[in-house]
Amino acid sequence: MASIPTSDIGGLASIVGGWWIDDWLEVLPDLTWPLSVHTYARMRHDPQLAGVLAAYTLPIRRAVWQLDPAGCRDEVVAMVADDLGLPIKGADEKPGPARRRGVSWSEHVRMALLSLVFGHMVFERRYEIRRGQARLVSLGERMPHTIDEIELARDGTVRWVSQDVAGSGRPIPADRLVWYVHAREGANWAGRSVMRASYGPWLLKHELWRVHATSIRRFGMGIPSVEAPSGATANQVAEAQRLASSMRAGDQAGIGLPPNFKLSLTGMTGSAPDALAYITYLDQQMSRSALAGLMDLGNTPNGSRALGQSFLDLFLLSLQAVADEIADVATSGHPALPGIVTQLVDFNFGEDEPAPRVIASDVGTRHEVTAEALQMLLSVGAITADDELEAYVRQAMRLPEKAEDAPPPPRRPGPDEPEPEPGLEQEEDQQRRAVPRRRSLARQRGPQAAAGARRQLTLDEADSGVDPDAIQSLWQEALDTLIAAWVAVSQAWRDALADQVKTVVDAGDLPSLARMELDTGDAEQLLTDAMTDLAAASAEQMAAEAAAQQVEVEPPPVDEDHLGAIAAALSVLLAAWLAGAAAREALRLAVPGVGGDQVANAVIEHLEGLSDAFLREQLGGALSTAQMAGRIAVLEAAPPARYQGLEVLDSNTCGPCRDVDGRLFDGLGEAKAAYAPGGYIDCQGRLRCRGTVIAIWDPA
Repeated sequence: MASIPTSDIGGLASIVGGWWIDDWLEVLPDLTWPLSVHTYARMRHDPQLAGVLAAYTLPIRRAVWQLDPAGCRDEVVAMVADDLGLPIKGADEKPGPARRRGVSWSEHVRMALLSLVFGHMVFERRYEIRRGQARLVSLGERMPHTIDEIELARDGTVRWVSQDVAGSGRPIPADRLVWYVHAREGANWAGRSVMRASYGPWLLKHELWRVHATSIRRFGMGIPSVEAPSGATANQVAEAQRLASSMRAGDQAGIGLPPNFKLSLTGMTGSAPDALAYITYLDQQMSRSALAGLMDLGNTPNGSRALGQSFLDLFLLSLQAVADEIADVATSGHPALPGIVTQLVDFNFGEDEPAPRVIASDVGTRHEVTAEALQMLLSVGAITADDELEAYVRQAMRLPEKAEDAPPPPRRPGPDEPEPEPGLEQEEDQQRRAVPRRRSLARQRGPQAAAGARRQLTLDEADSGVDPDAIQSLWQEALDTLIAAWVAVSQAWRDALADQVKTVVDAGDLPSLARMELDTGDAEQLLTDAMTDLAAASAEQMAAEAAAQQVEVEPPPVDEDHLGAIAAALSVLLAAWLAGAAAREALRLAVPGVGGDQVANAVIEHLEGLSDAFLREQLGGALSTAQMAGRIAVLEAAPPARYQGLEVLDSNTCGPCRDVDGRLFDGLGEAKAAYAPGGYIDCQGRLRCRGTVIAIWDPA
């Protein structure tokens, strides 16, 4: 059996005493490191090359950079996302608050793309210890022109680098470096610039620029000559030479000549090389070397839309490859040069912990949303006009966000559906159309979607012990139980209204329809019990969050009088709403010749067909108030803390709620004023808001 190889025999680099000699395949001294850095610094200011570099870098910078959880634990993903300032794929669909410190990922990508210019770009990472964890606070760029030594190990990996800058001390070891390198071969850690193939055209072009400028100055106005008279003396010839040499072009220029002297302007005779055409050719060679031939399509004699699209597709593929290379280095790094993400995870969770990945998508592409395309897709059933699609279209077309209380648009019948009967009341029509939206919201707010429905928790929020999924599940269970029990109340109310309608219609006293009343005692007791139970359970949840931070607090009794008063008022309002709906339907049907029994039966059928969207909204809002009351009661009994708004349970979050998400309040009083109604007081969705308050106690 052959022996198993466990060590290298060959190597990657030509090394003497550990020092890197260089890329032996580069034959031009100006393009060997470190002289190449200064050469490429000059080249990137050429207009054509500046355009090529902008075409490369700007689409990559505007790409969608995200952190892919890749099945990793939420705590790990949240820490990496916080430290890098990256949104989490599938969770942070909208921009979060501005960062005041730490790494700016957009700025880091901009600097990392200098590896395309110089062939390499190096960063040094710095951490700080917060709450026993290593948190990344800086990715400081170490510009290529400051690096004067690179030492390699025998296997061709980087050991350390040193800088030639004021204040630089010891060399920087490899495990502190983030190294982006373009087109590395073997141990050539200086890489190869995308401008390397353009060096020859660039050098010739700048020589031609000077020649072309000189020819324009020389021959643009012709060469003046002064002819001395026949038999002129040497002094006269010299004078003629002086006069010719002193001539200047200008709107006030002129010359006086002695007698018999003659002046003439002689243009260039014959032909000369077309320097401008050759400069254009050199520009095209520079673009072509970087796969950016689409930049020259307007300056070429031949071309077509198909050719332009082919150039564009190839160019965008190259951009995606560059972006993926940057993302891979940021995630995993190189041998002996750990990635940003993997080192951060290793420091805090150990080397066996799976790490999320940095990804870049949508590089240089954008599928524009047009009304015609949407109409065609909707007409053939390829997409459905739901709330998510509407939110995307509004964002893509930069339209204002839809108000939470805005009625849904009227539904147009399909080709095989009959037209709706005229005369339906607007309120009933809106209630009927609200059913699909209510079901959509129920899907979004289900237990599975509640955990991080809008975004992942930050590390501080996770440390607070808050469990949004548990909060949502407790509220949803209480609402479902209350709705199920409310069926008996609704049945009793409908029967009572039917009796009153029959009596009023038979008596011919239609004005009495506006004075129908219902007994709200059972409804009030049912709602009071539901609110009180939910407030007590929510207080237990808040106490558990405090215990997770080593703060012990006994949940105090809930304020049953306050909750009972809310339940009493809401029960009367719901009864009045149902009585009003019954009265309007009875008034519509109570025509001469129709008996009270017939009208009463039609009213019951009408009430049973009404959507429960309004009822769910009102009862859900009352339960949100109770849930917040329980949490606030515990916070009032606990030691002072830092109080923060949390808006993660609403996937469709309005502008005010996005603004308050993560805000630290100035004391408990300000937090109560903002969230005492059960959700954020300025929420445009009002009763539908599912925001809450969390507390963060500083460790003793």
